[in-house]
Amino acid sequence: MFTLTGPNHIDANTAVHRLTETRKTDLAALRRRLSDALAAAHTFRDPDLTDEANNRRRADMARAAREQAAADLDRIEAQASQAASLVRTVANKATAPAGGTAEQLLAETRQGRAWDRARALLDAGRTAQDVIEGADLDTLSALRTELPSYLAARHTKPQGLAGAEFTEPDPARVVHTVERALADRLPAEQGAALRARLNLDALEPGLRETLAGLRREVDGTGDAGNALRSAVAARLADRQAAPLPTE
Repeated sequence: MFTLTGPNHIDANTAVHRLTETRKTDLAALRRRLSDALAAAHTFRDPDLTDEANNRRRADMARAAREQAAADLDRIEAQASQAASLVRTVANKATAPAGGTAEQLLAETRQGRAWDRARALLDAGRTAQDVIEGADLDTLSALRTELPSYLAARHTKPQGLAGAEFTEPDPARVVHTVERALADRLPAEQGAALRARLNLDALEPGLRETLAGLRREVDGTGDAGNALRSAVAARLADRQAAPLPTE
């Protein structure tokens, strides 16, 4: 019976939702606040002050705006890191082997037999996607462990010029595909916990790009095209993190 003390699958899914909102809303709001504050600093002019005093005041305002934005960004990054850690902790506990040593050995025996059957299908020409779609829990657990190395061994790099465009199978994508199927076959709470981590895996690369781009704006190292390049980099990261069909 699956039990989980402390944070659970509901907390994990709430954390993923919060991270989505962080990227879509919180970081955008921080960017606007910084832009408005820097614009106010740039245009500040007190007619009662000398030009030199006005310049000092503008510099002070810009520095204060960046310091405040840096503190806000530090807080957001810390909260994002805590949320991601919570999601992974919940998912790891939810999918950890249950029971004592004897039960775990029995599970390993079942999974070993399941892998033998799955490998026979693969050797006979069935695609990995076909095997995954028809797999039960034991087979999926075995595939998560064994399939990446099996596919890598089957796709050896050709010699000479034929190997110039060879691409190694991405084990992360293979495991992701297996785990998506596993999340659908696990009991509801366990599946929800694993699904939250998979959703985090898809969200996090783009979030990192967004945070990095905003950090450059905050510390003043980004140029005029930084915001656009950051948005493009985040979108590309989203696409690369999206699951692809398995061979």
